[in-house]
Amino acid sequence: MSPFWLVDELIGSVSDFKAYHSRDPSTTSSRTLAYGGSDTDSQTRLYSLSLSEVDRYSTLTDLLIDSAPHFRYLATIRTDDHKFRIASPTPKCQLVTPVEEQRHPGKPGVRVSKNSRPYVPNTQEESDNELQSPRSSVTEGESADKNDFLQGIPLILLVIGLSLVVFLISIDRTIITTAIPFITAEFASTADIGWYGSSYLLTACAFQPVFGRVFTLFDSKWSYLLSMFIFEIGSIISGFAPTSASLIIGRAIAGFGSAGILTGSFVIVATAVPLTVRPIYTAVVGLMFGVGATIGPLIGGVFTDLVTWRWCFWINLPVGAVTIIVMILVYHPRPHVGPRPKLLDRLVKLDLIGNLILLGASVMLFLALEYTLTGTSWASAEIIGLLAGAGVTAIIFVMWLRWKKDRALIPPAIARQRTVAASCMMAFFTYGALLIHTYFLPIWFQAILGYSAIESGVAMIPYFIANALFSVFSGVFVSMSGYFTPPAILGSLIGTVGCGIITLFYPGMSTGMWIGFEILASAGFGMSIQQGFTAVQTVLAPEDLAVGTAAVVASQSLGGAIFISVGNSVFQNRLQALVSQTHIDGLDVRGIISAGAVAFRDLVPADELPAVLALYNAALHTVLIVGIPLGGLALLSCCFLEFKSVKKPAKPSGDEKA
Repeated sequence: MSPFWLVDELIGSVSDFKAYHSRDPSTTSSRTLAYGGSDTDSQTRLYSLSLSEVDRYSTLTDLLIDSAPHFRYLATIRTDDHKFRIASPTPKCQLVTPVEEQRHPGKPGVRVSKNSRPYVPNTQEESDNELQSPRSSVTEGESADKNDFLQGIPLILLVIGLSLVVFLISIDRTIITTAIPFITAEFASTADIGWYGSSYLLTACAFQPVFGRVFTLFDSKWSYLLSMFIFEIGSIISGFAPTSASLIIGRAIAGFGSAGILTGSFVIVATAVPLTVRPIYTAVVGLMFGVGATIGPLIGGVFTDLVTWRWCFWINLPVGAVTIIVMILVYHPRPHVGPRPKLLDRLVKLDLIGNLILLGASVMLFLALEYTLTGTSWASAEIIGLLAGAGVTAIIFVMWLRWKKDRALIPPAIARQRTVAASCMMAFFTYGALLIHTYFLPIWFQAILGYSAIESGVAMIPYFIANALFSVFSGVFVSMSGYFTPPAILGSLIGTVGCGIITLFYPGMSTGMWIGFEILASAGFGMSIQQGFTAVQTVLAPEDLAVGTAAVVASQSLGGAIFISVGNSVFQNRLQALVSQTHIDGLDVRGIISAGAVAFRDLVPADELPAVLALYNAALHTVLIVGIPLGGLALLSCCFLEFKSVKKPAKPSGDEKA
């Protein structure tokens, strides 16, 4: 049987259809006339025995396009490999054939002429094709309609709104640290100290991937507003909590909402601005996350000292309301192209079972980390059991992903993509190093230099400013040059060197010197920290952006949570070992550790204070050294980023494996 038997079956129907349209001479096909003959000539050519099968098929294609405008999705054939391709129109556009154009002069749409070519995926011609695919028209900022993106005042308002709420969810991770003494005094709940912070981080990290699926399957605007609503409900419960248990529940709910906010903020930036300028806006929104995490303790201390610790959570309500209003008024995402799957089908695609497995692994990991902060040894049965359980559950999660494939919480094709994997690893190690600095440098200022909590926050301002400025500068560079890999590598290299220099802090150093050391480390990581988001938005298809962004966000959050706990454990163990070796009579080692960076001075005799300060300084140096290998691993991860441009986004490269 001829491979084009369908052609022969359709010929009769086409002839009748053509004869019907030929009643009006004005409908004569301009494409047929281009061949120098009449419509009948085209049909004669179609039946000619001298034509090959491929030529006959091509002739029928010409005839169908001229005769029947509703044959919009027409299979074409390539003579080199005989593989079928499907013509796909641009979203929101109608195809207008020459016949239709004669009947309806001035009809808007994409003109189908003799030179028109059907969309052929994964070819160099794709970006120049008159019939662009929905996939390419969304990701390529240069070719997309400018009306699809926000400009002017609406864009400024949107960026401000996103930055404010990202700042809120970031300070919520650390704002409670300075309020914990007052909370435990009110609730008499010393045993719950670890859960005040970890309950928020646990849900924030564990539910990042599922929100990646949510923003893929559901409307991004209403998904974001739902996340905001959940976050605000959690903040209300926390702010009005009558008991310690209710505070923990409120924190967990707020963390769940923050997972959607953080992922959604980067997804919304990706849909609101063209890819060529997206690095700038990504940097602006992203840097607020780093700034918030750093100054959270300072803000918490101000609220606790001047009003009440409950304002640490109440502040989220008015600021969050501003973002909600902005989102409702100015953000209107592009409507979904084509029919949407049923609600039940979309809920199944969320892969809630996979998220439940991931949640189990996260709970065991965070429990192990929290127990180490309460003095439990890493070699204890509890810690080993929890870590082993987390590892086994993580393996089960990976096996589940492989079995579910494209229906998984994180599709393996995305996870194995080279740039996505490198971006996740870079975010994991970079944010770990950043939080080592932002968590322990204020402790150094308070413990060694005797600064207050507010003064130590002021001392960190150079770190914040350098991080913010170089984050924006790198975004501008990427927008101008098109390439995100160079600033990622250079920034990680400078940041790693800065990590090494910061370990040289000593009590008598000048202010200008430690400011310079801060700027060096912060500027480097500021250049690289946001490049992971730009990278995944460049190499992934639009329907995969939310999942890829969520993977990077989850890696970033997990890195920060893990290495803060690791840093605390290293600090406590090192300080305990150093103090024990000094044999200072009457010195309570555990009391010094639990007293904090300022109050420990009251527990040490005045004549012994310089010696204890030296030990405290040495223990902090050991923690800061942890940042060096983290920076080195971030640098190594950057080397695996693909060298692609945001100006000419490459086609989705799912075959690039890590």
